[in-house]
Amino acid sequence: MWARGPAPKMRRMLPKKNTALPLLAVAAAVSLVPASADARTKRLDEAVYTVIARVTMDESWNYDENTTDLCLDGCSVEEKGSGSAHLSVRSKPTKWLVMRGVGGRPPQIDVGTGEGAQAVGVFSRAGDLTTTHAGKWAAANPPESLPTAGCGRRSVTVPFHLAFTDRTTLAPSVAADFDGGDCPDGPSSGLTWKGDGPSLNDVTTTSSPTRFLSTRAFTVRGTKTWTASADPVTGGAHQTRSGTKTVTWSWEVTFNMDKKKPKRHR
Repeated sequence: MWARGPAPKMRRMLPKKNTALPLLAVAAAVSLVPASADARTKRLDEAVYTVIARVTMDESWNYDENTTDLCLDGCSVEEKGSGSAHLSVRSKPTKWLVMRGVGGRPPQIDVGTGEGAQAVGVFSRAGDLTTTHAGKWAAANPPESLPTAGCGRRSVTVPFHLAFTDRTTLAPSVAADFDGGDCPDGPSSGLTWKGDGPSLNDVTTTSSPTRFLSTRAFTVRGTKTWTASADPVTGGAHQTRSGTKTVTWSWEVTFNMDKKKPKRHR
């Protein structure tokens, strides 16, 4: 008989390590990183942004003033009119150099050229304002209308600038006069603004200065509406006056940091 050898040893079967679990954990951790982090970079000393500026303005007005009993024959005089205006301009992609402010000041925007962003578009105005006499004075006072030769639509260019006026306030700066020409934009008197009159330069917005030079893409914008209303009448029961004027200015600037390697703060 053949001698019996020692029984073969049984290998202990251990469960295989699940290598997929660590990978899934890493993937889950990556998915928890906010998407906005991709749009941010380290704070820089300076960077070039490609900007696109847009500006709009909408205006509407109406006015009606009537004065009666100026003579025994039932004389009256009426000044009446209405109108509107619209501006819409947009700049081509423009390079703006942004530099870190000194001594804790907010960053300087559009450094160097000083040309701003040349926003190009159209401006249109329509309106009429007529003074009409009635009664005994009508024959000697034919209706009078303000000139309307400048009404209509035309191309305009608005050099748009943007800067911090204090730690967190951004304000535009525009010196262009695009509302020339003869076209009624309301009565010469009889309507009074609540506060100062409308100006794009007064349309400010609040923005954190740290988003400049640390965020690759963002947009800042501002809008403001002004209203004028008819002045109180002074002629008692013989005079009536009504009217309003509303102007809304809006602007928007989109910033996109150039991919070219900028200077970093040391």
